[in-house]
Amino acid sequence: MVSIQPVRVGLVVGQLSTGGAEGQLLQASRGLDRRRFVPTVYCLSRQVHPIGPLLQREGVTLRVAPRPGLARVRWLAGQMAADRIDLVHAWLYIANALAWSATRLMKRRTLVTSARNCKVQSRVSQVANCLAFRGSRAIVVNSHDVANYIVRHYRAPRDRIRVVYNGIDIDRFHPVGVAGEAPGPIVTVGRLVGQKNHDLFLRAAAALAQQATAVRFTLVGDGPLRATLEATAHSLGIGERVEFLGERGDIENVLRGASQFWLTSRWEGMPNVVLEAMASGVPVLATDVGGVRELIRDGVDGFVLPADDAVGFARQAHLLLGDHVRLAAFKAAARARAELFATPRMVEALACLYEEVLDQKQ
Repeated sequence: MVSIQPVRVGLVVGQLSTGGAEGQLLQASRGLDRRRFVPTVYCLSRQVHPIGPLLQREGVTLRVAPRPGLARVRWLAGQMAADRIDLVHAWLYIANALAWSATRLMKRRTLVTSARNCKVQSRVSQVANCLAFRGSRAIVVNSHDVANYIVRHYRAPRDRIRVVYNGIDIDRFHPVGVAGEAPGPIVTVGRLVGQKNHDLFLRAAAALAQQATAVRFTLVGDGPLRATLEATAHSLGIGERVEFLGERGDIENVLRGASQFWLTSRWEGMPNVVLEAMASGVPVLATDVGGVRELIRDGVDGFVLPADDAVGFARQAHLLLGDHVRLAAFKAAARARAELFATPRMVEALACLYEEVLDQKQ
């Protein structure tokens, strides 16, 4: 009887710090059937915490680039050749460029690239990703909005694009068993950087606070804008009602105690935290960015609002706070919607894509 060896998959990523893409890579590595695939992760920087140790705990081999710069291309090619990698899957834009260059050195063309957000890149990165997309056998995106973005900005071949929605751990993120007596805070989660537009969150919070005197607000995450945002909260007169929690390792507990979740981003790909909130049975109010409309059914399990509409956020949030019947319906609908994005579906979609790409080699 002939023994079929599992496919050796090289997952290339720029860093393994806290982030949506990094979390998805962890879920994929953890979930791939080892009888079919053996993943090895190649990190292009020394930023390996907290995801790196979690990968190693799952038995996934982790290789870390010893130095920055273009030398990483030769390092990556040498490491993947030594590991006899059969298929290379690059995650995010910097990984696409370096993985494409490395596979050319290896004279291997079994490359899968990715796009997971709609962030505008530098000119050099844009050119490199154009080449990487054209040189790959498939391009994984996490929403149709991202697919359209890379066709417009990178001239990516549309026939090679495959939409694989993000996965959510519906066992980790789930509604609280018994509702608390008092409504929880309105929560947002994300790095305190310009992309997330926490200024909009605070302006909307101030508008809502004038109508709902008991409501409180929580920001989870840290970043360079923390001091500025704390000052903004005080200048808006809501400093005592806004809590900055910083980085948290128990996001699931924070979300389960929330009455609503707000996403105020200027751009996104497929925001994982929206799925996490929905899986926790929390209604989501979000700006109309990235793949948000592919997750939220406006008026069914949340609201999708125009960018920078602080008044709209406050108005819809106030309506939900005062309508307990509709709020309960939103909570149930959000959880049911999130269950359609359970992690095993994402992992199996990737596995089928890998097999499809390898079949093209035959």
